[in-house]
Amino acid sequence: MEGNRKLAVQPPPPGIVWIEDYRDEDGSVAIPGIASRLGISPSTYRKWRMRDEGPDSFLIGKKVAARITAIEAWLQSLEQAATEERAANRASAEHNMRPAEPRRYRASQNQLAPAA
Repeated sequence: MEGNRKLAVQPPPPGIVWIEDYRDEDGSVAIPGIASRLGISPSTYRKWRMRDEGPDSFLIGKKVAARITAIEAWLQSLEQAATEERAANRASAEHNMRPAEPRRYRASQNQLAPAA
């Protein structure tokens, strides 16, 4: 009897990744999962998934999976939204700027007093 041996994680179908990182069939190369590709922890992605945020994902058996193309498309949409927002803020800032007002100096009290 082999005892409490952890079962190997079966790799997903081609073009699909699990939430967590996994190794290829021979165990030599670590393949990044959804969370690693997004730069977050697997638990954070699970929270996003419960709130219906992040790239589209689905279940394969009991494992959460996503298409690599869906992850890349979601990241590209974030990049495009940030670029558009930055351009809008830049245009708004240029439009709202006022020209510098001329400085007004107060006349000193000596200049206002009549000469005797």
